[in-house]
Amino acid sequence: MSPRSKFEVIVWVRKTGAFLALRDELIGLAADEPDEVSEHDGMVDFHWRFDSFAKAETVAAALTELRQRTEVVLLRLSNCDDPHSSFTFKDARHVGR
Repeated sequence: MSPRSKFEVIVWVRKTGAFLALRDELIGLAADEPDEVSEHDGMVDFHWRFDSFAKAETVAAALTELRQRTEVVLLRLSNCDDPHSSFTFKDARHVGR
């Protein structure tokens, strides 16, 4: 991964009682530790960065298994060079507001 990777898989997870198990499952499915983790407002952000679309797509596809979990709020594959070609698998940020 270079400092300016072109692709990023982003997952937002609500920090609930199930968080530790879900985090371990997330990392297991991604088959790697995230490049960045941050926490804010009861949410934990996970970011994996990649130089190739194929690698990013493989990780994003593996993580789609978790999109039905209510704790998973956002699952997105971002193309940093072309935001219009980014793909959101789940976005529940504004549901129930």
